[in-house]
Amino acid sequence: GAGVRSLLAAEMETVDLKLVLLGQPGVGKTCLVYRYLYNTFGETISTIGASFAMKKVEASGRPCNLGIWDTAGQERFDSLSSFYCRGARAAIICFDLTNRSSFESVQKKWIKKVLDEAEQGCHICLVGTKIDLIQAQQASRAVSKEEVEALAQQHHAHVFETSARAGTGVADIFQCIVETFHSRVCLGF
Repeated sequence: GAGVRSLLAAEMETVDLKLVLLGQPGVGKTCLVYRYLYNTFGETISTIGASFAMKKVEASGRPCNLGIWDTAGQERFDSLSSFYCRGARAAIICFDLTNRSSFESVQKKWIKKVLDEAEQGCHICLVGTKIDLIQAQQASRAVSKEEVEALAQQHHAHVFETSARAGTGVADIFQCIVETFHSRVCLGF
């Protein structure tokens, strides 16, 4: 509708770097964004379709307007997440470190979506969420660091393990994305 069109128009005018978050439902995409933007933790926030946020950030002394598209993971929103991938120069693909199938979907579905639909050479970050549950021994690790690293190497991706609840590692992801963007701009990429 008109709301989405005006949002997209606003995005095109002001965003230097478009970033999209992808992953299965319930892996913690929105919690990650809330922790980064507002330094708060929301227990259960369900995204309907997608939501958009802007953040002005600085990396290496240079400003960057970061446009963050948080997408819904449900299959009924697949065409929408494809739409939001267009023009994305960075993608955060989330999976739950305590949920094996959420990582399997990264390999089978989400990386392919980025390769097919985002900008060529889109910077991928593979983000394992809910590390706090493993550290507190409330849940066991279902995905090894080694297999995530192996997948990351195939796609020149960065790997992070985070807790939106505790705030662990969240800012590092966005810092890495903006710094990579600036270094690529300097190289003329």
